[in-house]
Amino acid sequence: MGSWLSTDNSAQSEAKMDEKKKIEQLEKKMIHSSDSNISISVPEVTEMTRRTFSFPKIELHLHLDGAIRFTTILELAKKKGISLKGATTVEELKKVLVTHSPANLSKVLEAFLIFLPVVIGDLEAIERIAYELCEDQKANGVVYFEGRYGPHLLIDPVKYPDITMVDVVKAVKRGFDRGEKDFGVKARSIVCMIRGMDKKFPQMILDLATNGKDLGVVAIDVAGTAHGADEQYEQVVVDAFKEAAVRGIHRTVHAGESGGPKEVLKAIEEMKAERIGHGYRVMQNESEYEQYFVKEQRVHLEACPYSSVMTGAVPLDWKNHPVKRWAEDKVNFSISRDDPTCFDNSMLSEMQLAHSNIGLTTEQLWQAQVNAAKSCFLPETEKQQLVELILKAKP
Repeated sequence: MGSWLSTDNSAQSEAKMDEKKKIEQLEKKMIHSSDSNISISVPEVTEMTRRTFSFPKIELHLHLDGAIRFTTILELAKKKGISLKGATTVEELKKVLVTHSPANLSKVLEAFLIFLPVVIGDLEAIERIAYELCEDQKANGVVYFEGRYGPHLLIDPVKYPDITMVDVVKAVKRGFDRGEKDFGVKARSIVCMIRGMDKKFPQMILDLATNGKDLGVVAIDVAGTAHGADEQYEQVVVDAFKEAAVRGIHRTVHAGESGGPKEVLKAIEEMKAERIGHGYRVMQNESEYEQYFVKEQRVHLEACPYSSVMTGAVPLDWKNHPVKRWAEDKVNFSISRDDPTCFDNSMLSEMQLAHSNIGLTTEQLWQAQVNAAKSCFLPETEKQQLVELILKAKP
C-alpha cells in the first residue's frame, strides 16, 4: 500500500486495533484472522438490501472476462480437461480464485491465469458468459452496463488461427443481444488495451473500436496485468488514446489504483480520458483533486469499493474511504464491482458495502446512478432515456 500506511510499528498496531473496533461495529459481520492478516467478506444481500436499493442500477467498470460464473468455469474446465488447481466444486474454486485479504493488484490479477483458459478461443463460451452476465445483472436490478475486455486476450493464434479479435467482439454482442431480449438488460462493449502487451495491439484495439460501433463497442480502455500493473503506459498506448480523441472514440483509463496522482493527471491531460477507472490515489494531491473532480467535474470516477481494498489501492478503513469524500463533495462518480470472479461480489453487495461500511446514504447511492447514466458511453438519445429512468426512481 506504499505511502498509505505509516512505517511506525506502534502506530500500525494502534491503527489495526482501531480498525478492528470499527469493523466489529459494521452491520455486516467481518472475519478477522491474525494482526498481520485481516480477512473480510462481502456484505450479505438480504431482502432489506433489495428494498433499500430498488432503484435501477448502472455498472460502468466491469471486466467481462473477470465476471464469469463459477459454475460455468467448472463446467468448461471439466469439458476441456483444464486444471483449476484441483478445484472441482464451487466452494473449492472460490478458495482458489477469490481473495478476501487486502493484498495487491498483481496478486489479484494472477487469478485470471487460472480461469481465463476455459474461454480462450471458444466463441460459444464467450457468447455464453456475456449472456449469463446479463442474467446476473438482472437479478441485481441493473438496467445497463458496459463490459470491458481485451479481445486479444481471448484469442490464441497458435491453437485457434481462424479466430480473430473481431470474432470475439461479435460473440460478445450475440450474448449481449440475447441477454437484452431475454432479461431487458442493455449492455455494450469497451475494448481494452493491456499494459506491456505487443506494441501492435494498441492500434489494433483503436481500429476495432473505430470500426466496431455496429458491434456494440462504445469505448476503449487500458489496464494492467499481473506483471505490468503499474500504470506506466507505453507511448504507443498514449498515442492511441490521443488518436481516439481525434476520431471521436470514447475513452476510459485505469489510473490512480496502483499508480498515483501523476498517473491520473497523465490520463486526463495526455490521454484525454473522459472517465478514470478507480482513481482513488488522486486524493494524495488535493489541488489536482479539487481542480478536476470537485470544480470541473468533467471527468467521471469509476469506483469499485470492495476491489479497492482487495487490490491494496486504499487501506482497510471503510469510514475514510475516498468515495465517502467524493459523495460529500458531490463528485461525478459511480459504483461498480470490477472483477466479481475474483471477489464474489454483486452490485447489491457493493451498494450494501457503500451504505453500511462507508456510510453513503441511499440518496447518495442513487445519485451515483444518475452520475453513471450521464457518464455512460451510449449515444446521447439513449443516454437521456437512461437518465430519465433513474431520475424517476429517486428514493
